[in-house]
Amino acid sequence: MTSQRLTALDGLRGVAILLVMGFHYFYHLESFYYKSTLYPYGETFSNVVIFKYGYMGVELFFIISGFVIAMTLESSKSLLDFAIRRFVRIWPALIVSAVITFFLLNWSDAPFAFTRRQFWPNFLPSLTLTPTSLWSGLFPKVDFVTGVYWSLVVEIRFYMIALILYWLFARQNLARNLVIFTVLIYVVRALLRRWLPGYNGVYDGFFIPDYMPWFAAGAVFYEVYKERLAKGTAFVLLAVAYAMIARISLNYAPIGRDPVVAGSFALLFLILFWFLSTKPASMRILEVRPLVWIGECSYSIYLYHYAVGMILISQISKTIGLGSQLLLVVGVYLLIFAVGRFSYATVENPARRWLTKLLIGPPQKPAAAASPAA
Repeated sequence: MTSQRLTALDGLRGVAILLVMGFHYFYHLESFYYKSTLYPYGETFSNVVIFKYGYMGVELFFIISGFVIAMTLESSKSLLDFAIRRFVRIWPALIVSAVITFFLLNWSDAPFAFTRRQFWPNFLPSLTLTPTSLWSGLFPKVDFVTGVYWSLVVEIRFYMIALILYWLFARQNLARNLVIFTVLIYVVRALLRRWLPGYNGVYDGFFIPDYMPWFAAGAVFYEVYKERLAKGTAFVLLAVAYAMIARISLNYAPIGRDPVVAGSFALLFLILFWFLSTKPASMRILEVRPLVWIGECSYSIYLYHYAVGMILISQISKTIGLGSQLLLVVGVYLLIFAVGRFSYATVENPARRWLTKLLIGPPQKPAAAASPAA
């Protein structure tokens, strides 16, 4: 992959994390259900579209993940090699962030922290990235240390599915197989809901049918980027994925999400990725240094932004003017960026490099006779 293409991908990561931060800092489902008073500005921004639908930044991350995992599977020598690469990418920063967040939420006297007090069993689902339902029999009140870990559980499910499809079937057809698999699990889920009135969603937790279309689309874009998939075929596969995304978005109308707006964001994401995969020069706007800088450490930012950011925001006085409140929120953004960059530079990246060298070995130098394009 060219440096230009990787840079633009980091730019997209930057867009994704900014969307998620906007959602959590200005609009959250708590405000829909409980009219939460944790925001100093209350519901002032609850109808701003970019904040209300900022949760879709997670779905943008899922497309990126589908792209990257297809690439990682292709470069992995074995199942173990792939598992190690994913472990060193995710768990070191996750472990450190979970411990820090656990103590912050228990020690802080911020209003947000009072609503998120922790007890040690919360480490079980958080560090194993397994559903809380797996542990609730032993610990009825168990939860993730911070709510954003739910998306990492979804990521792990996708890794397992992609790994099985890649190693059991024709590897060159991974993207197509992911789309076919997504259609199948969607149809099976519909039949289960029709035939089993007591359907409890265990199937959803394992096969993640609501999120698989995003991952599958990312894998299709990787094949388009590698020029191994005809654009017409890719368009059909992406149309199928988008149709499922649009249909699934209808399920969230009862909690205030307009399917048309959500579908428009999804279409925009797919269009951006299409140009990123086919005409990278047209995506240089994503290569601006501040956006790329944020994107490079977006995983660490994601781990800390919700708990740390909301501890700070919930302490902003409601009596000062809106302008002063927003100025302080800008300060929170800058602090979270600094925390994320520090975590990336001192934990995430060094641990990934050191553990990869320890468990896999140093990168091999290309053979002298290798093609310059290899």
